Amino acid sequence: MELPFVVALRGYDMRQVESLFAEVDGALATDSAVARAAARDALRAATLRRRLRGYDVRQVDAAIDERLRAL
Repeated sequence: MELPFVVALRGYDMRQVESLFAEVDGALATDSAVARAAARDALRAATLRRRLRGYDVRQVDAAIDERLRAL
């Protein structure tokens, strides 16, 4: 999965972010209210780890807010 986030020296764990966004984007691609509700809950409950060489925190946080509005 190709995400448009900048890789920063210190940021969110890339694998964890990719997994979360795969689930959410998959739910957005369906008309299932159940899948969208589960994705919304996953976004709200996500506790993203910070690592060396991770996705830019501000960009990921903004994308999460955007996905929550879309759900």
